[in-house]
Amino acid sequence: FLVAKAAVISGAMIASKTSESVLSNPSEINSKLSTNENFLLHKTSKDISQNNTYRPRESLTALADLLNASSSFSKKRLKAEYLEKKSFINLLKIACIFDLLTVCLNTPKTLELWSPLIYIIFIVDTFTTITFLIENIIKIKCYGLIRPSNAYFRQRWLQFDFILMFSQISSWILEVYLLLTIHLSFLNLTYRPIWTMIRCIRPLVIIRLIRLTVNFNLPQNRIQQLLRRSSQQVQNVTVFFVFFMALYAILGIQLFGRLDYHCVLPGTNPSNVTIHDLAIPDTMCSIKGGGGYECPDNLECMKLDLNAKAEGFYGMFDNFGASVFTVYMAASEEGWVYVLYDCMDSLPSHLAFIYFLTLIFFLAWLVKNVFIAVITETFAEIRVQFSEMWQKNDVSIEEEFKTKIEKGINGWNLVRLDLDNKIVTGKYQILSTILHSVFFQAFVITFVLANAFVNASFFWAHNESDIKRKELYYKIECVFTFIFNTECFVKIMCFGIYQYWKRNVFKFEFILAIGSTLNILPIFYDKNIFTYFQVFRLLRLIKASPILEEFVWKIFSPGKKLGGLVIFTVTFIIIASTVSLQLFLHVPNLDHFQTFPQAFMAMFQIITQEGWTDFVVEVLRMINDEWTPFVAIYFVAYHLFVTLIVLSLFVAVILDNLEMDEELKKMKQLKAKEQTTSMRLTLPWRLRIFEKFPTRPQMVKLKKINSDFPTPKMRDSFTHQFVINGETDIEDYFEESAANKHKKLLTSNNKIFSKMNIISLRHSGFLTMGNMIKKMFTKNRHNQANYFKNKNLDATQKIIEQLNENGEFGRFNEYQNDEIKKDSKSGGGIDIKAFQQKRLLAEFTRSRIEEEMRENHPYFDSPLFIFGKDSRFRKFCEYIVNAQYNHLSHMSDANVISKYSRNYKQIRSIVGLLPYLDWVMVFVTSISCISMIFESPWPTTGENLVMFNFYLQIADYIFVLAMTIELTMKIVANGLFFTPKAFCKDLGAFMTIFIYITSLIFLLTMKKNVEMNSKEQLLMICRAMRPLRIYTLVPHIRRVVVELFRGFKEILLVTILMIVVMFMFASFGVQTVGGRLAACNDPTITTRENCTGVFWQKIFVTRLEVHGKNDEDIHPKILVPRVWTNPRNFNFDHIGNSMLALFETLSYKGWNVIRDILMKRQGPWAVVFIHIYVFIGCMIGLTLFVGVIIANYTQNRGTALLTVDQRRWHDLKARLKMAQPLHVPPKPRDSAKFRKRVYDWTMSKTFNNFFFYMVIFNSATLLVPWSVEEEKELSKFLYFVTFLSAIANVTFAIEVILKIIAYTINGFWQSRRNKIDLLITALGIIWIFLHFFVALPASVVGGAVSLKRYTYTFGYVIVVARFFTIAGRNTILKMLMLTVFMSMYRSFFIILAMFLLVLFYAYTGVILFGMVKYGQAVSKHVNFRSGSEALVVLFRSVTGEDWNDIFHDSSISPPFCYWKEGLNYWETDCGNYYGAIIYFCSFYLIITYIVRNLLVAVIMENFSLFYSSEEDALLSYADIKNFQLIWNMLDTEQKGSIPVKRVKFLLRLLKGRLEVDANKDRLLFKHMCYEMEKIHNGDDVTFHDVLYMLSYRSVDIRKSLELEELLQREELEYIIEEEVAKQTIKLWLEKCLRKNKNLATHKDTLVHPSSFYHAMLHSTDVDNESIKFGLSTIKQHHNVVNRTDTLPEKSTISYKRSPIKTDLYQSKSTDIIEPENNSIDLTTPKLTKHHGKGKERRKSISDVHETKTFINEAAKKFLHSTNVRKISMLGKKLSNFSTSTSSTHDVPQHIPLSNIKLLQQSHHHRLSAHNLDQIEEWDTDSSDIHLSTPLVTQKLSLPSSKTSIDCFNFTSTNINNIGKHRQNYTIRRARTISPTYHNYILKEEDIITTDLENTSINEDIEKWWDSIK
Repeated sequence: FLVAKAAVISGAMIASKTSESVLSNPSEINSKLSTNENFLLHKTSKDISQNNTYRPRESLTALADLLNASSSFSKKRLKAEYLEKKSFINLLKIACIFDLLTVCLNTPKTLELWSPLIYIIFIVDTFTTITFLIENIIKIKCYGLIRPSNAYFRQRWLQFDFILMFSQISSWILEVYLLLTIHLSFLNLTYRPIWTMIRCIRPLVIIRLIRLTVNFNLPQNRIQQLLRRSSQQVQNVTVFFVFFMALYAILGIQLFGRLDYHCVLPGTNPSNVTIHDLAIPDTMCSIKGGGGYECPDNLECMKLDLNAKAEGFYGMFDNFGASVFTVYMAASEEGWVYVLYDCMDSLPSHLAFIYFLTLIFFLAWLVKNVFIAVITETFAEIRVQFSEMWQKNDVSIEEEFKTKIEKGINGWNLVRLDLDNKIVTGKYQILSTILHSVFFQAFVITFVLANAFVNASFFWAHNESDIKRKELYYKIECVFTFIFNTECFVKIMCFGIYQYWKRNVFKFEFILAIGSTLNILPIFYDKNIFTYFQVFRLLRLIKASPILEEFVWKIFSPGKKLGGLVIFTVTFIIIASTVSLQLFLHVPNLDHFQTFPQAFMAMFQIITQEGWTDFVVEVLRMINDEWTPFVAIYFVAYHLFVTLIVLSLFVAVILDNLEMDEELKKMKQLKAKEQTTSMRLTLPWRLRIFEKFPTRPQMVKLKKINSDFPTPKMRDSFTHQFVINGETDIEDYFEESAANKHKKLLTSNNKIFSKMNIISLRHSGFLTMGNMIKKMFTKNRHNQANYFKNKNLDATQKIIEQLNENGEFGRFNEYQNDEIKKDSKSGGGIDIKAFQQKRLLAEFTRSRIEEEMRENHPYFDSPLFIFGKDSRFRKFCEYIVNAQYNHLSHMSDANVISKYSRNYKQIRSIVGLLPYLDWVMVFVTSISCISMIFESPWPTTGENLVMFNFYLQIADYIFVLAMTIELTMKIVANGLFFTPKAFCKDLGAFMTIFIYITSLIFLLTMKKNVEMNSKEQLLMICRAMRPLRIYTLVPHIRRVVVELFRGFKEILLVTILMIVVMFMFASFGVQTVGGRLAACNDPTITTRENCTGVFWQKIFVTRLEVHGKNDEDIHPKILVPRVWTNPRNFNFDHIGNSMLALFETLSYKGWNVIRDILMKRQGPWAVVFIHIYVFIGCMIGLTLFVGVIIANYTQNRGTALLTVDQRRWHDLKARLKMAQPLHVPPKPRDSAKFRKRVYDWTMSKTFNNFFFYMVIFNSATLLVPWSVEEEKELSKFLYFVTFLSAIANVTFAIEVILKIIAYTINGFWQSRRNKIDLLITALGIIWIFLHFFVALPASVVGGAVSLKRYTYTFGYVIVVARFFTIAGRNTILKMLMLTVFMSMYRSFFIILAMFLLVLFYAYTGVILFGMVKYGQAVSKHVNFRSGSEALVVLFRSVTGEDWNDIFHDSSISPPFCYWKEGLNYWETDCGNYYGAIIYFCSFYLIITYIVRNLLVAVIMENFSLFYSSEEDALLSYADIKNFQLIWNMLDTEQKGSIPVKRVKFLLRLLKGRLEVDANKDRLLFKHMCYEMEKIHNGDDVTFHDVLYMLSYRSVDIRKSLELEELLQREELEYIIEEEVAKQTIKLWLEKCLRKNKNLATHKDTLVHPSSFYHAMLHSTDVDNESIKFGLSTIKQHHNVVNRTDTLPEKSTISYKRSPIKTDLYQSKSTDIIEPENNSIDLTTPKLTKHHGKGKERRKSISDVHETKTFINEAAKKFLHSTNVRKISMLGKKLSNFSTSTSSTHDVPQHIPLSNIKLLQQSHHHRLSAHNLDQIEEWDTDSSDIHLSTPLVTQKLSLPSSKTSIDCFNFTSTNINNIGKHRQNYTIRRARTISPTYHNYILKEEDIITTDLENTSINEDIEKWWDSIK
């Protein structure tokens, strides 16, 4: 031991010396190390020797570890190396697999099938236990137990391994105990099957297997980042989910309570009910007058005393737990209708229907889809983080797509490598040519199709012909197999095995060839083992279609994502199945968990949600009562995970695959814009027909003209140019006459505009860019044709290209350099100005073409070729048709919306949505649709049919009459077909005409006899399309349809793909199980020969577990004949029925029935087929449908095309729209101490949290039903909970009183939330009085119980209303509820479109299936007797609840129903087979697959800001909250608007991302203030006005805004920028005049402007040299100079206050002095850097260089105008004055300047919200100041908030008499805030420092604004 340790230490010392001195011979060092510790350091020395260069740090690190280790280190190292060996890892993998197999096989039922299996399992478990035990012992010895930092029990994965090992050892001991009980029976040992629950942890070993197999390291920081980003989102969704679950749970308890009333025989014992006592079928009821179902006379409604197991758990609202369980199961959309029907029977039906309708919408659709959205967002984040894991690194995935460029005879060509003939040479070259030919490809596709159709043509007739047909098809299959095998063999010969096997397509073909070859062997053909390969040949068609192939590749590539998800899903099901197997195998009579395959099928069924409620109820009935809650939680948790997480992952993967790159998004955006632009260039096809006819322009001969010559005929359009027509033309005429009095009469406008190409426009009063563009674009938007009628395009384009805001040239097309030109283009180099001109050109071109057509063809714009352009009747019709409310036209001249119009803005916009005529037609159509709801074929006398009911005909007559008038007016006004605005220009118009014609024909004929499948019935179905008329009237609904069908290609491709999959599995079903599912309806008969006679069949009575239900002797039966038949709802006898069955299965409906029948009649192997189909077709196929619908809709809508920045901007706008002012009154004054203290209480967090939990406490009192019936069982407890609720209401009353005291009545009333709280509290106090002081005493003395029933209802309504106030008290819930309402508002038109479509199907269902007799699904609740009942049935079908059973009941046909020739459809009880197929399949396909997924897309789009990460947001909620706080301080009256002059104070007080630094962003500050003042014209600005302006300024609009919005915003910002520049120059010139006045007054201070003036007038190159300001240094007396020379750099001088004020201009004179030849460096003050939360604010619309250059240009042009004369005069005066003054002093001109602090006495100015409107500014007079600087800047410091606010600059004057002069300075009004709204004190003990910089107009133009103000 000592020798070994000494050797190690000596080796370490040698290595240390060597590493410090010599690094030239690493091999020698390694050899020394290896000689000292060769065996010990085997791996270390090997690693060191592998390095080419020696690094001493590594050797020192390794040797330091050696020195710290003991001699046992070698053993630990050996053990660690042994664990890392590949052989040991493989051994662990084998042990994991064996462990998983044994735990799956170790069940009593499996051991019964083969008894020796128990010993095999014991031996394998012994092996795995020893293996895991040895591994963990080595790890404990290697890592240590607890103490080291990386000890065994400190690593989580090792803790997990230890738990698995402990479970393994416990299971092994249990097996030993079982063997002892079997073989040593004399020991009398007892074995309990429940002990097998120990094994439930062992299935997690599959996670260990995945860890050993998949080797990838997830970086810890990435995992933490993902968890941090997604945890908040998941938390928000969970809060959302819990809120609605709790809401509907307590609502269910109070609305329904104990649903225990049933129709039973009189004299039934409620505690001991038998199956004979119940009605058949069992029906719930209500007492007479209760509003529910009333029992027949021979039965009575009785409350039964049943326990939870007997009732079945599902559908109970007895307590909170049962109610939550019922609500969750109903939210899964499975079995909810049966609970609905029970509630409708027990209570008034409208309550139950509203309850479940809203429950399905919010919980099943809203919350579930938000989960999908969150998972999609999280998955996208994972993809970003781990994108390198999914990249296609291997090139050989699809080598057939490899191409290369070759130069041939016709030039350069792109050649695919696999088509190159050089690959195959010699004798096979001809074969290769044939293989690559188009003829051969077509030949193969033809054979594939032929093989598919031949297989599909097989059918089973259930007679002897089936055997012969089977033999014939076997021979045909042998021929096809030979053909395809030959193809495969030829390809192998041509390409060779290596090249052949490299391509995946050839691999697939080879596998199909092998499998189909095995399939035709007789031994396998009859067993159908390899039939899969026969039907999967159809997949080769995907390769034959390039479009389909590309689509499949886009969706499923890379395969690792979807493949990994499939592996994850299967793994999870295996784990859940095995865990459930070991948990429940001990339960007797529970067949679902006897073996592993049964457990797998059960857990797989829960994923599909089909019948999972019945399955869970069955399990809960089997287990003990004490385990019921835990088992229910287990299955609900499993269902929640698999439905919301696993299935959402499939949608997330597909949506992620369909996601486009950012560049592709930009390209598609531009392409969409260009497409709309190019569409405007050409006329529609219906108008191009006029081009085929010769031109015949209208000619006019002028009469009554005094002329010596005859006047020829001229074009009518030519004469119209000289006719003043209308009020607008008269105004334009006089305007032009006033502008140019010498204009000739007959000078055309074209001539004038052509001259504009040559002349240059100069700046005049009216000719500015703002006025010109505004005038031109206004005319263009409102009257395109009139605008372009008499103008030349080139001249117009020249004006747009050349004019800028000043009336100058070169604004749009001239750039200073290429960089600015690049920046001026938005999004990827798109020139927005060129795009704008292109659009203008397209509009003009189309207008010009239409004008030419109108001129050359007299009938071009003549409706019906009758009414001319100037027809009075046509103009009257146009006036009626186009009459529409325009809320924008009701704005005042200053474009300021009044308060009234602002409040009713949404209502006004809705009114202006449609023309008045369309509104009338919407109303008339709605009335007609309401009338059609009351039409019913029941009773059979037909009294409720429209043919026999005069009142129902009234609406039809009104509708047809109104539609006649409407169509007449629209056709006369716009034309029918061959006019520019023709009525029939899209499919919607043709549908309108079709609806009108069918309604008119029906009204005129009104047949009284309507047979089934007759023309009259078809006409009635066409009349049922009337609700679809609203589609064409409302543009928003029309837009939904257009956005859905515009890109229908991908939806069509998915449909084709699903049909191919269905066809393959349907063909497989025909081949394998077709003709074999028929059986006798008597289960005891197994052969067809014996299936004769009659037998007793049990009938369904109830779902309750009552006595006699499972007793064959007691259960009610009916005598039925024996029939050998297929299953009722499906069969696989031919391809049609097979595809119909699989289409039903595609919705998960009925697949478990198919599974059970296949299991019973064909064995377990047949079940594999339906499981594979459900997994591929439903889980992947349906989610593929969901993903494609969402992607297609969002892409057509434009959402999917948004880049990341644009989507964040959309989310930001949604956040800002939801943000509202806080409406919190300001803090009381200090004098009101009590109010101030109460205010602090109410604003504290503790106060709010206390009442938040009080709301929850109050809601908890509703955990039991508040009803009179409940008093009989829980009288004391019910009295106690109502008393607690009364205490809570009193507490809320105290809260309201405290808030009224703190806020005052006016302040309290300003908040809507306070109003709602006051209302609920007042109602709560009233309830306390009524219940405790009126109802309870009355009931005690024997009064009426009805009053108490009323007070109970009134009480729980108040508590539920109080529960909703949680949303206002919790930030997350408040944001969620706002988002929900916004989502409902935005999805309103989609929901309306879905409702109208459902309404059409409801009317059609009444006509087709109105009288279908009751069956398995059709009953008194489920039928089409009236429109309202049909709506309920169809809403049920939308959720997918057993729609296939209704379909099969509705398709019943003779002889199973009553029908004879000549009967009307309401006189028979038959359905319609083919009508039912078309009706239900189309309904389910359109509504469920398309429209519901559209709703998912809208919800995902609207909730994007809800699930988007806070880190990605442009503005966080904290920034918006900060703005709300500051706004609340400035909005003292809490009215939501402030004067525009307060905006500047608001901007100065903002922090975070919205912060505006007045020192750093002066130009931006000026732009923002001017934008608010200009747009709102000095009026009040609202909360959202300022917030939207700040949001525009806080983002980069070039990246965040879309093109249309960007154009508008850039135009506005350019105007603001230019106007601010003008104002700045104007105010600067005024300041120069003031400066002149001040210098004339104080002759001792001299200013020399000559250098400035010279620089301004002679500067030509603005870009290279900035214009310089120069102010000559003032010559001083020797004493002044000496005093300044002796001043320190920062001196402090005291001064006293004085009441003397100086001139106002002195305080505002803030020019910067630049001393000439100053050799002393001036100290510039440090600008405070404000750290925002995000990126820095955008400076302006253009970059800094462009801004400065632009303003310099503006300044130079302004100074060159007529105002230069004044400057020159000023310059002469000042220069003369300065030379005469400067000659009198002989003082050096170099004045050293320094920062000077001025201290003054503390004086307090109180500043609060109350006196803010009284303080504008105040003047404070300074005392004697001894200064040597001409500029002093004061900064006001607020110590309490640590905020510096820039105060007004002031200048010292009369520098010679500085000690005697009185100084005036002005403090700008300032304001600061804090979250608790404290007042701050402005102190005048502030620091005054100099602010001196080298300045020029080019560098500091931004600083002028503060100086001028």
